[in-house]
Amino acid sequence: MDLDAVKVLLESQERTFRSALELVVEQWKERIRLVEGKMTDLTKSLEFSQAEILDLKNNEKVLQKLNKEKQVAVEELQSRVAELNHRLNYQEDYTRRNNLRISGLMEQPVGETWEQTAVNVSKILEDKLQLPSVNLERAHRVGPAAAAASPHPRAVVVRFKNFSDREAAIRNASKLKGTGIYINEDLCPASLEMKRKQFPLMKKAREDGKIAFFRHTRLIIRERIDQRSSSSVPAADSPHVGAGFSGWVAHGDSTVRPPDGTERVSSETTGDRRISGDSTGCQQRVLRDRKKT
Repeated sequence: MDLDAVKVLLESQERTFRSALELVVEQWKERIRLVEGKMTDLTKSLEFSQAEILDLKNNEKVLQKLNKEKQVAVEELQSRVAELNHRLNYQEDYTRRNNLRISGLMEQPVGETWEQTAVNVSKILEDKLQLPSVNLERAHRVGPAAAAASPHPRAVVVRFKNFSDREAAIRNASKLKGTGIYINEDLCPASLEMKRKQFPLMKKAREDGKIAFFRHTRLIIRERIDQRSSSSVPAADSPHVGAGFSGWVAHGDSTVRPPDGTERVSSETTGDRRISGDSTGCQQRVLRDRKKT
């Protein structure tokens, strides 16, 4: 083969290789353009997503602020509602300040009238409590009529015309000890529930030898003084001793109020204070006497 033929052949192969190479390069360029386009789209999408995330974060901060403001408003409303409920309960209790609730008073089997109930109450006040001149405004049973054979008579709500008569009945309630008849304050259901929850604490305090009684719905716990002189302590058979008598504490004592809502008192020796009340200890009064010198 001569030199010219070889040269022609090489030139032909070169052109073929060049064409094939240019085709491959174009294909790769096209692929690169596609990838670049996708990268551009992805970048724009990422930027858009980042902008949305920033907006969401800003919205979250705004919502958190609004939520805190609403929580504060709700707490204020709840506090206001609690205060109004407390005032309402106190007002309801105040409207019952001349009332007492008597439990254990026997009921006639059939059709006891209000007049008959009032007569029975007056008899108890006169015979048991030695209060013959008490004026009653009304006395009636509460709750559905009991069955004829029921051993548990319905309670009686008594309204006195004079608050002093009501207080006299409370002071003499301990005379009913052993009769199965109990005299208590007539409070609204919310106040009764508040007292009921504090009964275990009152029981524990009395078991520890302390003085515990209720003043409205507040449980008061006081320490006894050192009873070194028997002359200052009533005898065991004294009419003041019983469920309605809570003991002797000092006059002019200092009061400490712990978080549980009760009062605990550390006593001094500047005088005597005698606690008396009804048979269940729910109503207690404080009678102050100066120590005789």
